[in-house]
Amino acid sequence: MLTIIKLEKPKPKALSVEWFNAEYPKILNTAIDNPTDENVKAYRYATRVLLDKASNFTRTFQRQSLLDPMLDESNRMPFSSAMRGAFMRMTTEQKKKATDAVAKKAGLWVFLDDKCPYCAMQYPLVARTAKERGIEVVYITPDGNRPSWMLGADEVRKDMGQGRNLKIQVRPAVALVIPPEKVTVLTQGMLSQDLLEERILVAGDAAGLITGEVRKQAFPEERGILTPEDIREIGESIQKDPKSIVPGTQERIQKRY
Repeated sequence: MLTIIKLEKPKPKALSVEWFNAEYPKILNTAIDNPTDENVKAYRYATRVLLDKASNFTRTFQRQSLLDPMLDESNRMPFSSAMRGAFMRMTTEQKKKATDAVAKKAGLWVFLDDKCPYCAMQYPLVARTAKERGIEVVYITPDGNRPSWMLGADEVRKDMGQGRNLKIQVRPAVALVIPPEKVTVLTQGMLSQDLLEERILVAGDAAGLITGEVRKQAFPEERGILTPEDIREIGESIQKDPKSIVPGTQERIQKRY
C-alpha cells in the first residue's frame, strides 16, 4: 500500500511581500474584531513596516529614473515649465508640417446645409484650415446648391449618397478622403480649427500618410516606447535567460529613440 506524503509548502520569509499578502489581512481583521491595545498596535506597526518598505522601493525607483537615461521620462518630454513650453511650441510646428504632408495626399469632404446655423459657423473654420494647410475641400449639400452664407468660389456638390454611405446623421460633418477610396469621418458636429487639424493629423497617420523623420518629429511623445513586437521579443529572451530583461529592454528602448 502506497503512503502519500504531503510536503508542507515552506512559509514565506517574515515581512516579505508574500508574507504581507498572507498575514497583513489577518492582523487587520484581528484588530478590527478585537481592538485591544496589543492588537491595534500590532496592526499599526505592521503598517509602518509596509509603508517603509514602499518608501525604500520608491527612493530607489526615483534614483534610477534620474541616473539611467533609458528610464528618465524627461528624455521623451521635459517636465520643467520653461523647457516644456519650448518643447510644446516646437512640437506644434512639427505637427503643422506633418498635417501639411497629409494635405498633399488627401482632401476633405464637408457636409453642410443652408438651413443649419452650425454649418454657417463651421464653414469659415474649415475654409481657414484649407487655406493655411493647403488641403483641397469639396463642400457637399443635400441639393447641390451653394449655401447663402458661403463666400468665394468653393466647390459645392450634391450629396449623391456619400452621406448615407458614411452614416452622416448630423451636419456639419467633415471626412478625410484619401484616394482612391479610403474615407474617414472626422466629426459630426462643430469642431474648432485646432481640433480639426489634430483629427486630420491622426487620421492621416493612421492611414500611413506620415512617415520617416516627419512622423518622428510630429509625435515626440512616442520616442522610447516599446512596440508590441519589442515586448514579444523581450519575453522570448527572458524565457531563455531570466537575467536578460535589463540588457534586452535597454537595447530595444535605445532603438526607439
